[in-house]
Amino acid sequence: MPVVEHEHGAMRENLVAALRADIISGQLGPGEPLRTEAIMQRFGVSNSPLREAFAQLATEGLVVVQRNRGASVAPLSREAADDVMRVGGMLLEHVLRWGMPQYQQSDVAALRRTSLDHDLAYLSGDLAMAFVMADRFIDQLVERCGSRELGHAFRGLHPQLQRVVRLLEPLVYLPLQSSLQAATIAAGEDRDVNSAVMAVGSVWRQIGRSVAALDAERFRG
Repeated sequence: MPVVEHEHGAMRENLVAALRADIISGQLGPGEPLRTEAIMQRFGVSNSPLREAFAQLATEGLVVVQRNRGASVAPLSREAADDVMRVGGMLLEHVLRWGMPQYQQSDVAALRRTSLDHDLAYLSGDLAMAFVMADRFIDQLVERCGSRELGHAFRGLHPQLQRVVRLLEPLVYLPLQSSLQAATIAAGEDRDVNSAVMAVGSVWRQIGRSVAALDAERFRG
């Protein structure tokens, strides 16, 4: 790959990652215009990688691009958040059903290490790292699902899932995530798929109810 093309690709990916993080965290709110000149100045990029970054984020459901009106952060309604949670729960169930029967002790050990890192970060007050570990745990489950297409489907929805759960206060969401991880590991040790699906599904529904109970101002459709 030519050096110029490689640098262009790296610039685009860095830009996508930064804007994605700002949207997921809520620093860029639903419906907020993404002003081209301001972003180009902030990141020191040209218009070409920025357009490509907007296109990538649009495929992830985080950005809306309209002709002659530019790009803006995708709206987020209560109904859309509920839909994302329901579809995410359905995909997660299949991730467990397809992947867990093939788990080896090394897989469970890797999940346990990530869960421990998550809990240590949470207990020490490093909430940013706790979120990173929560995302890594889910990534590890998806990596082990045994299906490229299922993994692709879940990863496609994951940015929207991250955005929805981060509407919750960290002290609400992170303990629920810890419970989800503990249930997965306990069932994974025996490759008990049905127990995993029931326990993880119960925690997932608690997360969904917590999202549904948020004040209306947290959503903008």
